[in-house]
Parts: sequence; structure tokens; C-alpha cells
Amino acid sequence: MATRLAAARTTAESTPLLLAENLVLSLPPHPPLRIPRLVAPSAGFVVILAAVRDLPPILEQSLLQTLAGDRRAEAGRVLYLGEDLARAYPGWAAARGLSLLAEEGFEGASSVEANLLRATGASLPTWLFRFLPLQERLPVPADTLSPVERRWLGLACALAVRPRLLLLRRPLDGLPPLPRQALLERLIRINLEEGIAFCFTAAPSPLIETAAASAYRIASGLLASA
Repeated sequence: MATRLAAARTTAESTPLLLAENLVLSLPPHPPLRIPRLVAPSAGFVVILAAVRDLPPILEQSLLQTLAGDRRAEAGRVLYLGEDLARAYPGWAAARGLSLLAEEGFEGASSVEANLLRATGASLPTWLFRFLPLQERLPVPADTLSPVERRWLGLACALAVRPRLLLLRRPLDGLPPLPRQALLERLIRINLEEGIAFCFTAAPSPLIETAAASAYRIASGLLASA
């Protein structure tokens, strides 16, 4: 019995949170994007590197929505926690901790505190203040925050419910070099200290590629290990 339980535990731990195989995304007039295999392990830190010319915004959004289970795969399959998302009911993955943040993810007219409370539906996620310094900005309307603080708030709202895996669309783009590096370091700390897995798209960068536990690169319509 003990051997069987140990084997079952090992299998569960070795099953990736997210596994995409043989995806083909086609959004004319763009060339099809082919994803032979993409793996986001439990508590992983995965980056998909691609220039905008290789991954236009509409195709990038389609890819992330497919990985999140918000959009049916045209070909191939996406497994989350071992279940084929094409066979799961809508919202199944989201209810089990798979989350997608593609836009800002907050209401500009509301205060920082109101946005965070809305994200949790309960109390403030004070644990996040160790990583994203927003505590002193709680009464401030979100649309008066600096661009860097707005990025922090969007992430805080997405992380407030402690997802198992958070998919992000270019969270580092548009920031100056130092804030970009600081935000990357914050994401790494959240990943290491809280066990939250990340899979995000980014412009090619040696810094990001070095920081990621797993890196993929998109070029000529094909995703491959970097």
C-alpha cells in the first residue's frame, strides 16, 4: 500500500500543470503558428520569447486564450492538471487555479484597495505587499498611479486569489530597464516563495532567458525550446 501511495504521489508531482501538444493556431492573414510541445511544470517559471513580428498581438492573445482554456484548440490538445481542456466544461481550469492576465486587469476609477478587494471578494491580500509595494497607495484611484505602479496593481489583482498558474501577456514590455528588471525579480520571488507558476510572453532578452527555468522561442511560425 505504501509503495502504491508513493508511486501515485510521484506520478502526480511529475504531471505538469499545463501541457500543450501539436497546437496549430491559424488567424489569417497571419501565417499559422505551430506549437509542437509546451510544458508549464508545477511551480514553474516559463517564458515564451518572441518579437512582435513573429507573434503579432492578435495571435499572441489567441495563444494565451487557448492555453487558458478560454478558446478551443484548432488542432492538438491542451491538458491542465492532466485533463483535456477541450473536454472540460467552460471555466473548469479557472476554477482550479489557471488564470490569464492579458490586459491591465483593474478599474482605473476605483481605488487600489477597492480593486484588490474586488479581486479577492473578501479581505485584502496583504501577503502581496511583501512583493508589490502598494500598501501606501491603497486609497489612491488606480488611474492616478505611475505606469510601474499600474503594472504592480494589475499583477496584484491577478495574484490576489493565489492561482496555481498565471499566464501573462508581456508583463515587462513598456517599462524602462531598471523597473523592468525589478519587476522580473519580484515575479521570481513570488514564484520561489509562494510556489505560484508563471508562463508569460516577452521580447527576446538574455536577462529573461537566464531567469526562466524553461524558455521557448517563436520564430518562423514555430515554437521551439530556446
